Amino acid sequence: MDCNHKIKPLGAIFDQDGLLFDTEVVFERCWREEGEKIGIVITPEFTRKMSGCGRKELVEIIASNFPTVNAEEFVERVHCAAADAQLAMTPVVKPGAREILEFCRLNGIKIALASSSMRRCVDHNLAASQLTEYFDAVITGRDVQNGKPAPDIFLLAAEKIELPPEKCVVFEDSFNGIRAAYAAGTFPIMIPDRAEPTPEILKLCTKFSSLLEALNYLKSQD
Repeated sequence: MDCNHKIKPLGAIFDQDGLLFDTEVVFERCWREEGEKIGIVITPEFTRKMSGCGRKELVEIIASNFPTVNAEEFVERVHCAAADAQLAMTPVVKPGAREILEFCRLNGIKIALASSSMRRCVDHNLAASQLTEYFDAVITGRDVQNGKPAPDIFLLAAEKIELPPEKCVVFEDSFNGIRAAYAAGTFPIMIPDRAEPTPEILKLCTKFSSLLEALNYLKSQD
């Protein structure tokens, strides 16, 4: 895919962490700190590989890489720590987030959020940033059986806004999110946050440096 491809979507599906909000740093810190408590080293590179994954997928990754660790318990501890941290702060909204949501609303594009995060964190972040009103549907990780990189969450988001996946554009920052969006049959757009896309990922998506750049692209499709 490339920027010359024409896409005039009827629906727009947004990831949350690292895409709408600058919150991935919170997860990196919690993975590292909780790992230190049980004597394992979680590097930033390792957390980036897990970025966007659903809970079940995270448990499988931890169990595979740290066989002596109770993976279920560890993932739960990290999620709770990250939730507590997010609920105690007002999220930093990424540049262009408000503008692209407003553009979608004014142009009749249905809007959904599809995040692997806990529902209470998603609700808090949207309310604290005054973005709740933009979304026609909000899907979280526990609403689907299989998390990213499986396509389930984006298929459900498209269903909730009553559109076929191929009529939806998906905005993501993580490799696993792009894999999931591609598998769902949507049009994936990557806005890198913690890591630049690999050649494999670039074959699955269109990449922009920011949501503002992606907004200009959408405007040019008329």
